[in-house]
Amino acid sequence: MSAKEETQNQKKSTPPVPEEAARKIPEDELEAVAEALLFSAGDSIALVHIAKTLGVDQRKAQQIVEELAAKYDGQKRGIRVIRVGNAYQMTSRPEYYTYIGQMYKSEAASIRLTDTQLEILAVIAYRQPVTKMEIEEIRGVRSDAVVNRLMEYGLIEEKGRLKAPGRPVQFGTTEAFLKFFGIEDLKQMPHLKEAMEDKREEETQLSLELADLTILPESEE
Repeated sequence: MSAKEETQNQKKSTPPVPEEAARKIPEDELEAVAEALLFSAGDSIALVHIAKTLGVDQRKAQQIVEELAAKYDGQKRGIRVIRVGNAYQMTSRPEYYTYIGQMYKSEAASIRLTDTQLEILAVIAYRQPVTKMEIEEIRGVRSDAVVNRLMEYGLIEEKGRLKAPGRPVQFGTTEAFLKFFGIEDLKQMPHLKEAMEDKREEETQLSLELADLTILPESEE
Protein backbone atom coordinates (compact mmCIF):
# COMPACT_ATOMS: atom_id res chain seq x y z
CA MET A 1 0.00 0.00 0.00
CA SER A 2 1.33 3.41 -0.95
CA ALA A 3 1.77 6.21 1.55
CA LYS A 4 -0.98 8.15 -0.23
CA GLU A 5 -3.44 5.25 0.03
CA GLU A 6 -2.57 4.72 3.69
CA THR A 7 -3.22 8.40 4.44
CA GLN A 8 -6.57 8.26 2.66
CA ASN A 9 -7.62 5.19 4.63
CA GLN A 10 -6.68 6.89 7.87
CA LYS A 11 -8.84 9.88 6.96
CA LYS A 12 -11.78 7.60 6.16
CA SER A 13 -11.48 5.78 9.48
CA THR A 14 -11.23 8.98 11.51
CA PRO A 15 -14.68 9.85 12.82
CA PRO A 16 -15.89 13.37 11.98
CA VAL A 17 -15.91 15.98 14.71
CA PRO A 18 -19.41 16.08 16.19
CA GLU A 19 -21.28 19.22 15.17
CA GLU A 20 -22.04 20.02 18.82
CA ALA A 21 -18.34 19.99 19.70
CA ALA A 22 -17.42 22.04 16.66
CA ARG A 23 -19.77 24.85 17.63
CA LYS A 24 -19.55 24.71 21.41
CA ILE A 25 -19.58 28.32 22.56
CA PRO A 26 -18.81 29.54 26.09
CA GLU A 27 -21.85 30.99 27.87
CA ASP A 28 -20.31 34.44 28.19
CA GLU A 29 -19.68 34.62 24.41
CA LEU A 30 -23.13 33.62 23.16
CA GLU A 31 -24.35 37.21 22.78
CA ALA A 32 -21.18 38.26 20.95
CA VAL A 33 -21.50 35.35 18.54
CA ALA A 34 -25.17 36.16 17.92
CA GLU A 35 -24.16 39.75 17.21
CA ALA A 36 -21.51 38.58 14.74
CA LEU A 37 -24.03 36.34 12.99
CA LEU A 38 -26.55 39.15 12.55
CA PHE A 39 -23.90 41.61 11.41
CA SER A 40 -22.37 39.30 8.81
CA ALA A 41 -25.66 38.00 7.41
CA GLY A 42 -26.79 41.23 5.76
CA ASP A 43 -30.31 39.83 5.86
CA SER A 44 -32.66 38.25 8.36
CA ILE A 45 -31.72 34.97 10.05
CA ALA A 46 -34.38 32.52 11.18
CA LEU A 47 -34.40 32.01 14.95
CA VAL A 48 -34.03 28.27 14.45
CA HIS A 49 -30.73 28.80 12.62
CA ILE A 50 -29.44 31.19 15.26
CA ALA A 51 -30.26 28.65 17.94
CA LYS A 52 -28.59 25.81 16.06
CA THR A 53 -25.41 27.80 15.52
CA LEU A 54 -25.25 28.91 19.15
CA GLY A 55 -25.94 25.38 20.35
CA VAL A 56 -28.94 26.38 22.45
CA ASP A 57 -32.70 25.96 22.22
CA GLN A 58 -34.85 28.56 20.46
CA ARG A 59 -36.15 30.07 23.70
CA LYS A 60 -32.60 30.72 24.88
CA ALA A 61 -31.57 32.06 21.48
CA GLN A 62 -34.52 34.45 21.44
CA GLN A 63 -33.61 35.70 24.91
CA ILE A 64 -30.03 36.36 23.81
CA VAL A 65 -31.05 38.26 20.67
CA GLU A 66 -33.78 40.25 22.46
CA GLU A 67 -31.30 41.31 25.16
CA LEU A 68 -28.87 42.37 22.44
CA ALA A 69 -31.62 44.38 20.75
CA ALA A 70 -32.49 46.05 24.07
CA LYS A 71 -28.87 47.10 24.53
CA TYR A 72 -28.77 48.75 21.11
CA ASP A 73 -32.03 50.57 21.84
CA GLY A 74 -30.94 51.60 25.32
CA GLN A 75 -27.69 53.06 24.01
CA LYS A 76 -29.46 54.71 21.06
CA ARG A 77 -26.96 53.23 18.65
CA GLY A 78 -27.05 53.86 14.89
CA ILE A 79 -27.99 50.24 14.29
CA ARG A 80 -30.70 48.08 15.77
CA VAL A 81 -31.86 44.47 15.83
CA ILE A 82 -35.40 43.93 14.60
CA ARG A 83 -37.68 40.94 14.53
CA VAL A 84 -39.17 39.93 11.19
CA GLY A 85 -41.62 37.09 11.69
CA ASN A 86 -39.61 34.24 13.21
CA ALA A 87 -36.31 35.80 12.19
CA TYR A 88 -34.04 38.61 13.29
CA GLN A 89 -32.02 41.15 11.37
CA MET A 90 -29.50 43.87 12.10
CA THR A 91 -30.34 47.11 10.32
CA SER A 92 -29.65 50.83 10.52
CA ARG A 93 -31.95 52.97 12.65
CA PRO A 94 -34.77 54.64 10.62
CA GLU A 95 -34.10 58.15 11.93
CA TYR A 96 -30.68 58.08 10.30
CA TYR A 97 -31.78 56.98 6.81
CA THR A 98 -31.52 60.58 5.61
CA TYR A 99 -27.80 60.71 6.37
CA ILE A 100 -27.21 57.34 4.77
CA GLY A 101 -29.01 58.54 1.65
CA GLN A 102 -26.83 61.65 1.58
CA MET A 103 -23.73 59.51 1.62
CA TYR A 104 -24.78 57.22 -1.19
CA LYS A 105 -26.73 59.89 -3.09
CA SER A 106 -28.71 57.19 -4.81
CA GLU A 107 -32.40 57.28 -5.67
CA ALA A 108 -32.27 53.52 -5.51
CA ALA A 109 -32.29 53.84 -1.73
CA SER A 110 -35.91 54.99 -1.67
CA ILE A 111 -39.29 53.79 -2.82
CA ARG A 112 -42.12 56.21 -3.39
CA LEU A 113 -45.49 54.50 -3.55
CA THR A 114 -48.36 56.14 -5.39
CA ASP A 115 -51.86 56.20 -3.92
CA THR A 116 -52.86 53.47 -6.37
CA GLN A 117 -49.94 51.28 -5.36
CA LEU A 118 -50.77 51.73 -1.68
CA GLU A 119 -54.42 50.88 -2.36
CA ILE A 120 -53.59 47.65 -4.17
CA LEU A 121 -50.91 46.75 -1.65
CA ALA A 122 -53.52 47.07 1.10
CA VAL A 123 -55.90 44.79 -0.78
CA ILE A 124 -53.18 42.17 -1.18
CA ALA A 125 -52.01 42.51 2.42
CA TYR A 126 -55.44 42.03 3.96
CA ARG A 127 -56.84 39.44 1.54
CA GLN A 128 -53.76 37.35 0.72
CA PRO A 129 -53.40 35.06 -1.02
CA VAL A 130 -55.32 36.90 -3.73
CA THR A 131 -55.37 36.79 -7.54
CA LYS A 132 -55.21 39.73 -9.96
CA MET A 133 -58.81 39.05 -10.94
CA GLU A 134 -59.92 39.34 -7.33
CA ILE A 135 -57.96 42.58 -6.94
CA GLU A 136 -59.57 43.99 -10.08
CA GLU A 137 -63.04 42.97 -8.91
CA ILE A 138 -62.48 45.02 -5.77
CA ARG A 139 -60.98 48.05 -7.56
CA GLY A 140 -63.05 47.92 -10.73
CA VAL A 141 -60.05 48.55 -13.03
CA ARG A 142 -57.12 46.55 -14.39
CA SER A 143 -54.19 46.26 -12.00
CA ASP A 144 -51.53 44.37 -13.97
CA ALA A 145 -49.03 47.24 -14.13
CA VAL A 146 -49.30 48.04 -10.43
CA VAL A 147 -49.00 44.41 -9.33
CA ASN A 148 -45.95 43.97 -11.53
CA ARG A 149 -44.36 47.10 -10.06
CA LEU A 150 -44.98 45.94 -6.50
CA MET A 151 -43.28 42.66 -7.38
CA GLU A 152 -40.29 44.56 -8.74
CA TYR A 153 -40.11 46.44 -5.44
CA GLY A 154 -40.05 43.09 -3.65
CA LEU A 155 -43.10 43.95 -1.55
CA ILE A 156 -45.25 41.11 -2.92
CA GLU A 157 -44.57 37.70 -4.43
CA GLU A 158 -46.35 34.70 -5.92
CA LYS A 159 -47.82 32.45 -3.25
CA GLY A 160 -49.01 29.61 -5.44
CA ARG A 161 -51.94 29.08 -7.80
CA LEU A 162 -55.66 28.97 -7.17
CA LYS A 163 -57.32 25.63 -7.82
CA ALA A 164 -59.64 27.04 -10.45
CA PRO A 165 -59.85 27.14 -14.25
CA GLY A 166 -56.66 28.64 -15.66
CA ARG A 167 -54.85 28.15 -12.34
CA PRO A 168 -54.45 31.93 -11.71
CA VAL A 169 -51.45 33.07 -9.67
CA GLN A 170 -52.10 34.13 -6.09
CA PHE A 171 -50.13 36.98 -4.53
CA GLY A 172 -49.12 37.80 -0.98
CA THR A 173 -46.76 40.08 0.92
CA THR A 174 -43.07 39.40 1.52
CA GLU A 175 -40.62 39.76 4.37
CA ALA A 176 -39.50 43.00 2.69
CA PHE A 177 -43.08 44.26 3.09
CA LEU A 178 -42.82 43.79 6.86
CA LYS A 179 -39.54 45.69 6.98
CA PHE A 180 -40.87 48.45 4.75
CA PHE A 181 -43.79 49.22 7.06
CA GLY A 182 -41.89 48.52 10.28
CA ILE A 183 -44.04 45.65 11.52
CA GLU A 184 -42.84 42.33 12.92
CA ASP A 185 -45.52 40.06 11.50
CA LEU A 186 -48.95 40.08 9.88
CA LYS A 187 -50.64 40.03 13.28
CA GLN A 188 -49.91 43.75 13.41
CA MET A 189 -51.91 44.33 10.23
CA PRO A 190 -54.64 46.41 11.94
CA HIS A 191 -51.98 49.11 12.26
CA LEU A 192 -51.02 48.90 8.60
CA LYS A 193 -53.40 51.62 7.43
CA GLU A 194 -51.73 54.13 9.74
CA ALA A 195 -48.30 52.96 8.59
CA MET A 196 -49.30 53.42 4.96
CA GLU A 197 -50.51 56.96 5.67
CA ASP A 198 -47.16 57.74 7.31
CA LYS A 199 -45.34 56.43 4.26
CA ARG A 200 -47.37 58.65 1.96
CA GLU A 201 -46.74 61.76 4.07
CA GLU A 202 -43.00 61.14 4.39
CA GLU A 203 -42.49 60.26 0.71
CA THR A 204 -41.18 56.94 1.98
CA GLN A 205 -37.50 56.16 2.19
CA LEU A 206 -36.72 52.45 2.14
CA SER A 207 -34.23 50.78 4.47
CA LEU A 208 -30.89 49.51 3.19
CA GLU A 209 -32.24 45.97 2.83
CA LEU A 210 -34.06 47.15 -0.32
CA ALA A 211 -31.40 49.62 -1.51
CA ASP A 212 -30.48 47.51 -4.50
CA LEU A 213 -33.92 47.92 -6.08
CA THR A 214 -34.33 50.32 -8.99
CA ILE A 215 -36.94 52.91 -8.15
CA LEU A 216 -38.67 54.69 -11.00
CA PRO A 217 -41.82 56.45 -9.75
CA GLU A 218 -44.56 56.51 -12.34
CA SER A 219 -48.24 57.22 -12.57
CA GLU A 220 -50.36 54.13 -13.02
CA GLU A 221 -54.00 53.29 -13.31
